[in-house]
Amino acid sequence: MDMIIRHNNCIELTRNGMHCVIIGDVKDVMDEHIEKMAEWAACLWDYDKITMWKKSDSMSPGYFIRDSEEGRYKVHVLDMDQKSALFGGARSDSPVKLNNWEQRELLAYIDWFA
Repeated sequence: MDMIIRHNNCIELTRNGMHCVIIGDVKDVMDEHIEKMAEWAACLWDYDKITMWKKSDSMSPGYFIRDSEEGRYKVHVLDMDQKSALFGGARSDSPVKLNNWEQRELLAYIDWFA
């Protein structure tokens, strides 16, 4: 079982080399939200189909490639539709809906070494 790390303002889970992070007002975010995010990163979101990886340090929704001292890595920042699925119950396999998620400051992203 992978360990979920919780801080006051973030939750992290690394599974199969993919580092999943939810930042912001996370006090009511449950383990199943970050676990579902890791599951979708591995099997729902097909990163091989993404042809345009922007070179940027932006945390706006999208797909980015960045360089670090440890090497090149990719970042997927979830957009509103993806956050709606994760926090708002928009998909049949979504985790439990997070109350008032639209009014919360929540940033969700996945990063991994390319």
